Amino acid sequence: MIGADSRVLIVDGQPRIRRLLDTMLHVSGVKTVHAASDGNLAKDILQSRPVDVVLYDWATPVLNGVDFLGAVRALSVTKFLPFVLMSGYGQLDDEDYAAGKNLDVDGYVFKPITHEDLEDKIGDVMDLHGKMTESYVHLTRAAAFVDIDELQEARKELKSAREKGNRSPRVWNETGLVFEDMKRDREAKLCYEKSIQLDKSYARPYNGLGDIMAKEGRADLAHEYYRKAADASPRSSERQYALAKSLLEQGDEDGARIAVQRAVRGIHHEGDSSASQAEESAAAAEFFLSAGRADIAEAEYAFALKGDPRNVHYFNQLGMAFRRQKKYSEALANYKKALQVSPNDTVIFFNMALAFIGMRNYPAAGAALQKALMININFKEAENLLKKVQQEIKKQGANGNGHTNGH
Repeated sequence: MIGADSRVLIVDGQPRIRRLLDTMLHVSGVKTVHAASDGNLAKDILQSRPVDVVLYDWATPVLNGVDFLGAVRALSVTKFLPFVLMSGYGQLDDEDYAAGKNLDVDGYVFKPITHEDLEDKIGDVMDLHGKMTESYVHLTRAAAFVDIDELQEARKELKSAREKGNRSPRVWNETGLVFEDMKRDREAKLCYEKSIQLDKSYARPYNGLGDIMAKEGRADLAHEYYRKAADASPRSSERQYALAKSLLEQGDEDGARIAVQRAVRGIHHEGDSSASQAEESAAAAEFFLSAGRADIAEAEYAFALKGDPRNVHYFNQLGMAFRRQKKYSEALANYKKALQVSPNDTVIFFNMALAFIGMRNYPAAGAALQKALMININFKEAENLLKKVQQEIKKQGANGNGHTNGH
């Protein structure tokens, strides 16, 4: 049974469904029901009103169910909030369920929802959460003690959390995360191993073990754990990105590309339009650029521009990929194309200046920065860089070096 004092948040894009669920809950005796039509409105409610359980439709606009669940789990104040996903019968596949499990979803209800289904599911979730509340409180306290460097008190709280939730893979994994924050990787490793022992299909502890192995320089073992995490939750971007990074370190570029492709698609099922393909390529490029593989990022940004040829951000990022490879001429040619799309974009002129500086062509760099400042006199970064460029020009003149590299 659902407690009369329970405060339930319903999130569904269909007004008819929200009204139906609201009626069912009130019939069950629930006095406080909040309703939202999309993820942003749901966030506002969570930030402003007390909520005991969330009932969220998988296909809700703005943020789908798993995206919103991820946002809830990322905040300390809502990390352990009971969360139930709604969907139609047969609409979810094994990878969808894995995505929910990866984020510790508490349960599912399936449409068309009967009053008995709703009452039983939310009642079961609240009952289970009640049994685990003490463990969650101890985990929250432990994390707070770590924040103020009271590690002995944190250890006491973690011990209590494990005692109260000894059969919970989630409790063991969360304990491992706190031990990692305490720089106690040996204890964290034991907790992750216990979590896996309790549930071999739980992705999060595999990822935790991979991180520890990576810190220890045991790349082969780290790679194996990252692969297991990605296999357990194939639509988790976090798991796929970790695997991709490991694959790059292993020298498997093709495997890394596949993992990144899975990561950028995540749990979304976008269409095959050129716009969505461009976004996916750009997201992949961002990963490769951050991973130090500007050469792969270059190819991905070029592909993104084919699908979205007027996206100035893609031009600027492609230029960065060129510059990191010291391919300054290619960067400049790219920026000139960008100016055809956006002739008054100050960032393009600023980036052109950086490319000229890479070529040690300081007069051309200064001219580009002056153009940026003519467009926006308050562009402080350009102003500061121009002063440095002018100093280099004076230095060259003092040394009698009037020659600069070509454009």
